[in-house]
Amino acid sequence: MRRFLTVALTFAVLSAAVRAEDKPKETPKETPKIVLQSPDGKKTYDLEKLTSEGPVLVRLTCACSGCDQELAYFQKLQSAYNTKGLQTIAVFREKAEAVETYAVKKDLKFMWLSDPNGDLWKTFDSKAMPTNILIDKGGKVIKIVPGCTRDGKNAQVLSAEIAKLLKTDEVQIVEDKPK
Repeated sequence: MRRFLTVALTFAVLSAAVRAEDKPKETPKETPKIVLQSPDGKKTYDLEKLTSEGPVLVRLTCACSGCDQELAYFQKLQSAYNTKGLQTIAVFREKAEAVETYAVKKDLKFMWLSDPNGDLWKTFDSKAMPTNILIDKGGKVIKIVPGCTRDGKNAQVLSAEIAKLLKTDEVQIVEDKPK
């Protein structure tokens, strides 16, 4: 009986330790200290410094068909709020050369960077592609919107949050469909 209890207790302790390790890490509430390089490697971008200048929308993305279909909505989002202080940064998982070709072809109107090692994905514990992270001036993470909506719903959700941050009217990103 004593042996059974010892084995059972050992199993319970080990199980609890394994479960604790399986818990996802908490998403940062403040901007992490991370520096990304420009695709040509000549310039660095400090996310903490960028957020000290104003709100930043970080879009962890790729050049897949879903992200591609959603791109127009995020271009419209950037266009609507850029003059009011929003900076949008698209961070791609592909290598810089592939991203540059894509960025030119799609005429990206916002900053884009390459993170083929996925360091920013790890920092934000992001499993979804894309993941959009809205950070206010000062570095507080306001909203994380994971996943792709090819109809622009995620961009519209972010538009409402950005308008609140910038104390301005919300811009309609997704056109209402006629009934």
